[in-house]
Amino acid sequence: MDGKKRLYSIIVVTYNNADGLLRTLKSIRLLDYVQKEIVVIDGGSKDETLNIIADNQDIITTSVSEKDSGIYNAMNKGVKLVSGDYVVFMNAGDEFANKDVLSLVNGYDGDIIMGGDIYGGKSRMPKAVMTLYDLLSIGICHQSVYYRREVLLKYGFDESYKLIADLKSVVEPLVKDRIRIASVTQPLSFCESGGLSKQRWRETLTENRRMIDELVDPFYKDDYLRFSRVNNSMLHDFTILSHFQSIFPLIKWLSKLMSFLNSKFKHIPIE
Repeated sequence: MDGKKRLYSIIVVTYNNADGLLRTLKSIRLLDYVQKEIVVIDGGSKDETLNIIADNQDIITTSVSEKDSGIYNAMNKGVKLVSGDYVVFMNAGDEFANKDVLSLVNGYDGDIIMGGDIYGGKSRMPKAVMTLYDLLSIGICHQSVYYRREVLLKYGFDESYKLIADLKSVVEPLVKDRIRIASVTQPLSFCESGGLSKQRWRETLTENRRMIDELVDPFYKDDYLRFSRVNNSMLHDFTILSHFQSIFPLIKWLSKLMSFLNSKFKHIPIE
């Protein structure tokens, strides 16, 4: 495919976040890449969202406003409405890192093109070559992931996952189809902090384990779990401990103490 002729589909998902939607649409207006379409999927907002959509009809290709069953349901709705060669998803309030993002992405080729992000003021970059272990360990920011549309049409977002269906949408085609992932080691998006996967991190851990059980070959799964120091009992124990968050400062203090003692006494020979 001739990169110069690529059409990029930007799907913006929103619900009762009129101010955030306005910021995202302003960010889209700044993009210097002409060949793009913008689809807004609104979950039936009761605030000023519909007015903002109406005021920005000059750049919005399609919009839908109706109740949905969650963010991944909204994202799946959007996939059915786009025609671009590549698709990226933005939540209301998120912004493109700069006006050149689509032009930058257009210089890469892959079934999925993945870039860095600035989340809550902190930078996170993909590795130059992303392996399955990297995806499971580092995770993704879907606002910096560009899917070839055919990949999304085949796999979409598994709505039985409430928190990490976006990660599964990259892991599953990699495992099953050996898709090519291209890495852009520059930030492609600014993302608002406070996502559900961060707020409900105990459930996120459980969903991650479920995904590993479903998708990773048992031989490699055992190695991954051993290498990452996670297994059934540890995950269960950690989930229990997490309900008693006051214990974590104590664990951190004990860890620092042990490190100090080890640095002071590890070279003393044992009689």
